[in-house]
Amino acid sequence: MKDIRALIFDFGGTLDGNGVHWLERTYQFIHEQNPEITREAFDKADKATITEFAFGDSSIEWSYQDGSMLPIGAVASEYAARCTLRETANAIADGIYKRLGLSERMKNEYVDWFCAGAAEHLENNRRWLETLHGTYQLAVISNNFGNTRGWCDEYGLTPWLEAIIDSTVFGIAKPDARIFEAALSELGVAPAHAIYVGDSYAADMVGGKNAGLWTAWFVGNQVKTCPDPSMVDVQLSHLHELTDFLASP
Repeated sequence: MKDIRALIFDFGGTLDGNGVHWLERTYQFIHEQNPEITREAFDKADKATITEFAFGDSSIEWSYQDGSMLPIGAVASEYAARCTLRETANAIADGIYKRLGLSERMKNEYVDWFCAGAAEHLENNRRWLETLHGTYQLAVISNNFGNTRGWCDEYGLTPWLEAIIDSTVFGIAKPDARIFEAALSELGVAPAHAIYVGDSYAADMVGGKNAGLWTAWFVGNQVKTCPDPSMVDVQLSHLHELTDFLASP
């Protein structure tokens, strides 16, 4: 029988999107307007842009951990860590659109669309978290540039969260079990009494399950491949379906 006392969430794609990561939202938007752009070309532009934004140099060759947009062992710059969500989205879009030869007007349309959608999801989820606060301990773990706490402040989530862990600040990224263990330690909760909710199979489901937590995979309306169903306790098409799982025997 479940005895879940803590709910720990991913941020990007989970709290700010309907199960769709930033990378996929960006590609889908660009490809819909520019079907001639291949996934290979997009991924190349994205990786160079992320490296340039985070470290100021796109020429460095890094190795990447599955499920993380930041290179292994790398720490994002102070500039990246200070950016608001919109500033981050704009900087990343600027690099991607320029590398793909797309116009600034198209980039601005994308940023407005992306940020409006993120703000809507974050407001809806802020109200939902408020209803859960008090019944459950709430936390966020994010593979990010060091600005997760700032974004939680920006969108009013922080009052309802008892732990906010950013991979850049902590120095370790998901799916490494240690970042999950750090959140559990802050909450004072055993793994068997916590559930991790995220949209990435590799980073969130594998990471959470290997750390001993329950796992909820937020797939939204996307078709996602699940290599090992034992890593996932429940799949969610909408984030708020989590409450039904928590209430079930």
